[in-house]
Parts: sequence; C-alpha cells; structure tokens
Amino acid sequence: MEGMVSEVVRRLQALHPRHTATLDVDATIIEAVKKQALKAYEGTIGYQPQMAWWAEQGVWVCDEFRDGNVPAEFRMKQYLERAFGMLPGSVKRRRLRGDSALYNEDALTWADEQNIEFAVSADMSDSLLGKCRAIADEHWKPYRSLKNDPEGHKQHEERQWAEVCDFVPEWKRNRKKNGEPFVYIAIRVRSRQRDLLEPDENRWRYYAVVTNMDWDGERLLRWHREKQGTVEHGHGVVKGQLAGGTLPCGRFGANAAWWRINVLCHNLLEFMKLETLPDGMRNMRPKGLRFRLFNVPGLLVSKGRQLVLRISQRHPISETYVAARQALATLVQRMRASPLPAV
Repeated sequence: MEGMVSEVVRRLQALHPRHTATLDVDATIIEAVKKQALKAYEGTIGYQPQMAWWAEQGVWVCDEFRDGNVPAEFRMKQYLERAFGMLPGSVKRRRLRGDSALYNEDALTWADEQNIEFAVSADMSDSLLGKCRAIADEHWKPYRSLKNDPEGHKQHEERQWAEVCDFVPEWKRNRKKNGEPFVYIAIRVRSRQRDLLEPDENRWRYYAVVTNMDWDGERLLRWHREKQGTVEHGHGVVKGQLAGGTLPCGRFGANAAWWRINVLCHNLLEFMKLETLPDGMRNMRPKGLRFRLFNVPGLLVSKGRQLVLRISQRHPISETYVAARQALATLVQRMRASPLPAV
C-alpha cells in the first residue's frame, strides 16, 4: 500500500510539477483505548505515527505507524532517508522543517551532506541557554508575529531574535578538521504584563532554531513557523475529517493499514481536486467536499449493465458535478493511453 501512496505522489508531480519539496516532518498522537495501545509522552494512551508532509503539493509522502511509547526522534536518520527517497526525481531543491524531535546529529548531518536545506527547533540545553542569555541587548532584533496587524495592535508578547555566534555543541562533525558548525538562531519572548511582576532574569523565555541556510533570521523563523500551518493541519484532516482518528480494532497491523488507507485517501482527494474541480473548490477539505459534492441527492439506477446516477439539473452543484465526472473520465483515459512520464 505504500507503493500506492508513492504512485499518487508521482502522478501528481507529473501533472502539476513543483521544483521545490519542503518536507514538514512531525509525529502525531492518535488516542485509542485498545489493549495493545501504549502510553505516549503526554500520558495519552494510543499510537504515534511519524509523518512527512510535502508542503508545496499538500500531500503525504511517507508515514510510519508506531506505538504510542515510541519517541518521535526514534531512528530519525533512517526515516528521513526513506521520506526523501520517495520524492520524485524531478524535484530540484529539497528542504526540511521540524521540531526538536529532529534535533539529532546523525539526521541533520545526513541532511546537510545530501544538500537538504533545513530549519529545526533545537533542544534548549543549559549551555545553549547560557549563550542565549549572554547575547547583548543591542544584538536582539524585533521578531514580528504574523498574527499581529500592521498597526501593532494585539501585541501581548514581545518577541526578538538574534544569531548565537559562539555556540558549538559537542558533536562529532564539529570536531573534524574541516567541520563547519550549523547556525543557531535564538528567540526570546516575554509577556508585556509580566514585566511588572517578574525579576529581570525571569522575564524572557528562550527558544532556538538550528539551520544550514544563509537566510535572514526573521525570514528563516517565519518560514520555519509555517510548519504549524501545513503538517499540523494535515494531521487534523486525516484524524478529524477522514477516519484516521478512529482506529478499527486492537491489532497493531490492522490499525497501521487503516491509517495508511486514510493517508492514501487524503492524497487521492488532493489529486481529484486539482484535476476535476473549479478553482473555488480546490482548497476545500473533506468536510466541505462532503457537504458540497459527495452528499448530493440523486437516484442510482442500473441500465444496460451500467450504474447511472441521476441528479436534478436545478441542483446548485449539478453542473460542477457533471464537469468533474467528465474531467475524471478524461483523465483516466489519458493515463491509460500514455505511460507515466519520467519525473
């Protein structure tokens, strides 16, 4: 079934090519009261599949169903090798975004060696925290949230960023003669009201992102933050609007197959929207498609060894429905007549 997921991605890329592939890699927890389910790090009983989302295409590239107690950083290098290996060959630029589960020396070193650009949340160790706190105030620059309006209203928190110039973790790659350390971008955040109550050293909360890219710090942080708007939304669709969040039984293998079926369904829906639906419906999620397209009242009749669906011409969606079916039939004929182009 993994081959089917990969085939949909390949065909989508052949018809709608994207030269850049940004993979947002993140695990998600599926709550499930099953005998075989195990406790995840949050205390939730269930499973924790690792997922890789192709942001530019809006589809899943790779999924790995896991027990709930398997940490997200487990075998990260091997997972990245598998995920990026499933990308079509026509992709020219590869990028990676992730949270601190990807902060792994072997995984990031492999990505850098493969010319994969990345931005990953770093673990805030005591040594990194000390370096962040030692940055002089004049080196911090404003980090404007996308949620704030141009006039500066609703800014309940103050955010700043700065490059950590002299932090080199104890990694093997950094001890090599020609080893080049990765760049660390620090972020500090404080509540404007908290300044009235907390001493100076407790006002700021510190975070950091590690990268091998040479972008401006604020641009990089905004790009890294986009991960929350792609892979997290993808998780929500598979679990909440499809049936991935309701596992069928207590057997691990059956639940893994069920999860992958939902991943495949998601990718097929994205393929169908691009090929058959008008522009105004291409951003719809399964819930919207269900009410606008799939739940159309009609009469299903058998005629001449064929099933025919009759719908009213006065229905608001009738023209779109007929055009979508015709486009789908044309696509199937075209794909049968010609082999898949090399991608």
